[in-house]
Amino acid sequence: MKQFLSFVLLTLISVTAQAAYQVEIIIFEHLYHDADGEIAQIGLKLPDLSTSVELSGSDDDFRPLPSSVYKLSGVYSELKASSAYRPILHLAWQQPQLTQSQARYVHITKTDGASQGAEGSNALVKLDGVIRIRSSTFLHADVDLFYFVDPVSASFIRENAGLLSTEGILTPVAAEFAELKETRRMKLNELHYFDHPVFGVFMRVSRLNSGE
Repeated sequence: MKQFLSFVLLTLISVTAQAAYQVEIIIFEHLYHDADGEIAQIGLKLPDLSTSVELSGSDDDFRPLPSSVYKLSGVYSELKASSAYRPILHLAWQQPQLTQSQARYVHITKTDGASQGAEGSNALVKLDGVIRIRSSTFLHADVDLFYFVDPVSASFIRENAGLLSTEGILTPVAAEFAELKETRRMKLNELHYFDHPVFGVFMRVSRLNSGE
């Protein structure tokens, strides 16, 4: 009997570990906004990406999903047709259900073409940051995204990741940026809006292949 109960417990743990989410986001910019005090050149601290997940398809647990399974296409179409907003990025990925101690940040980035520099092609970045989905008693989303008024080079992103200042002194950077940083308690299948005067994020988390 003890062996049977142990088997059942291990099976339940295995099923829980394999439970997966579909995370879908739409990031958009406000075409007309009062950005007074929201755009800065001081205090830039891009997230350290050394332990974040890249949605390249190489990680079996975190994989980008095809547009055929997107659930927010209607929202994207409305934003695209609007004269007040412009979509920057529409993206969805699958990931396991993870506790706070296990959860990992997903690297979110949007490039605007490429420029030719001394070291060859260098993508220009309009948006960069991370998003983390974690489970405890409740589902939570941690968002930390940077919007650049004028796109910056990928090398600029690499050089500033994890840095806030030089020798403890806040110094201006050669870029104007806005940051959206928020932690939000979520519910499955609910559409959530992360608001900022310059740009915003729609997010929906559901069970993978739930059909809802």
